[in-house]
Amino acid sequence: MRLCCCVIALLLMACAHGKSTGPMVFDDETVAVASVAEPPPDTADLLAVRWLLRFAIESHALGQTQRAQESLNAAFGILADLDEHDALVDTAQAAALGSAIERTYRDLLPHLEHLPADSRLNLLLEGLFEEKIEHLPATAEPLLLIQHLGSRSDMPIDANDRVVASLHFFQTRARKTFAIWLQRAGRYRTLITDILQREGMPSDLFYLAVIESGLNPRAYSRSRAVGLWQFMGRTGHMMGLKRTHWVDERRDPIKATIAAARYLKDLLAEFGDWRLALAAYNAGPGRVRRAIARADTNDYWQLDLPRETKNYVPLFMAATVIAKDPQLFGFEPQAEDPAFAYEEVVLPKDWLYVDLAAAAKLLGIARQVLHDLNPELRQDITPPGRCPPYVLKVPPGKGQILLSQYASLPVSPGATIHQYQVQRGDTISGIAQTFGVSTRVIAAANSLRNLNLIQPRQMLYIPTSAPIVQNAKQMDRSQQTYTVRSKDSLSTIASMHGISLRDLMQWNGLKTTLIKPGQELVVRQKPSPPNGETYTVQPGDTLWELARRFAVSVDDLQAWNGLEKARIKPGQQLTVTNGQAQVYTVVSGDTLHSIARKFGLTPSDIARQNNISLSETLLAGTTLQIPK
Repeated sequence: MRLCCCVIALLLMACAHGKSTGPMVFDDETVAVASVAEPPPDTADLLAVRWLLRFAIESHALGQTQRAQESLNAAFGILADLDEHDALVDTAQAAALGSAIERTYRDLLPHLEHLPADSRLNLLLEGLFEEKIEHLPATAEPLLLIQHLGSRSDMPIDANDRVVASLHFFQTRARKTFAIWLQRAGRYRTLITDILQREGMPSDLFYLAVIESGLNPRAYSRSRAVGLWQFMGRTGHMMGLKRTHWVDERRDPIKATIAAARYLKDLLAEFGDWRLALAAYNAGPGRVRRAIARADTNDYWQLDLPRETKNYVPLFMAATVIAKDPQLFGFEPQAEDPAFAYEEVVLPKDWLYVDLAAAAKLLGIARQVLHDLNPELRQDITPPGRCPPYVLKVPPGKGQILLSQYASLPVSPGATIHQYQVQRGDTISGIAQTFGVSTRVIAAANSLRNLNLIQPRQMLYIPTSAPIVQNAKQMDRSQQTYTVRSKDSLSTIASMHGISLRDLMQWNGLKTTLIKPGQELVVRQKPSPPNGETYTVQPGDTLWELARRFAVSVDDLQAWNGLEKARIKPGQQLTVTNGQAQVYTVVSGDTLHSIARKFGLTPSDIARQNNISLSETLLAGTTLQIPK
């Protein structure tokens, strides 16, 4: 959840309707909204969305159109960035708020003489619906102009009244929007058209990305579509675009364009006509199939499609036509944005992650430059881990500087990621102290803008020196106990020692999670005898790396093998499991549910064995213990 999206969102658009200043009712359910007398909450959650919606409604009632519009934009930005898999997100409430924002925006539209410069597609389609459509004779100049310029396109361009209306719309109410698009075209035109040509697709499909996102890779919609090509989560997953805590590949200009080209290729193969394929891209293939069946025709212009989809194809055709000769339609010549230029750096395997703020300072550039070159990154650090190494885009000529100088910054060897669920009473400083990291590391790994705002049940990702963090050294190894400190919680102690909360409670006879400073807890039972799987140490191996590879703790490896120190040598035989579990290496596409089915277990069995949550995002290459 990221409040920075509020800032970005002020430049983005979506649509909505509603003007009441009384209680709001969404689908027979009343949603409490904070009074506008309160200051905006400094958090990116549904409370902030409710406040912004109420503020927009009352601003609109007072005639403050711009303030209302900015508040709606900010509210949509927060909604778009909420993780639908987060246990803290009430998806029903989020959907209800999204619908209310949409209704409010629709009510605002008539009061906007000109649409904002960076209008979103849904707003354009709604605005186009108000455009008056005149029935012109076949010899009318606009129709002839469309025929002439359309012949220069590698996509079908129809000269009819609805395309003419779209042209007029771009020349009037949406003029500022199209001017922004023309300026941005230089940044992504070459990148996108090169990929389209490699995939055997028409180059002018570039203008589909133009109208979908305004060529903004961080664009979003009320339906949670994201990126240059506005992929929904399910469709993006179907086309191989990953979304984890760390990345959303729908925002990756290259990967998303490849996925869009292949998806459009599939739609064309099914419908046999580009007009229908584009309609299916907007409304979904199921709606187009049903419309064809009802009308008993595959003529796009004769189909009964949703209002937005009726305007979608003519809007694309109009954008393509204008782009062929903008000055002919009254657009002043302007310099285009520079092309999307970058150099790729394959991060070394021994780097846990790259902190974007530290890297930007080292390279002498603004942090935003790295974010703009890598819009798929959801956090302020690169995805931790080594399988496969992350490829970071940097400005041309900066790659070797990063490789040679970033290595001088401290990086924890053998580090790993802990998932920690916030408990009542937790603070970021307390959690950081428990795990032996700085609050800055936790903030960067979770894009926290306000370190004072965390909530119970919120999941935090914590890069640490692992598998046992620094504070675990306080444990009395002979007695296997730990003395509770003032800021400890039972879950932080469990995570710190790499054990499950359930085991910790069971070993100590605890019925609740209440503990007090000075209390001694058993944090590790005597390890099972070394009758499990063995491993021959290879050159370069460390005990830290082997513990991570086989999903066990360093303490257990030392105990099973009689090691007083964490020193090992090539050729040495080590017991790496206790014989009560087998090791499984995660591959791309795995989930806890799919892995559990393979072994005839429940997801809870595997989650409990590995001290992870059921909503854990599994990274390829991670090893899990599978109970026998």
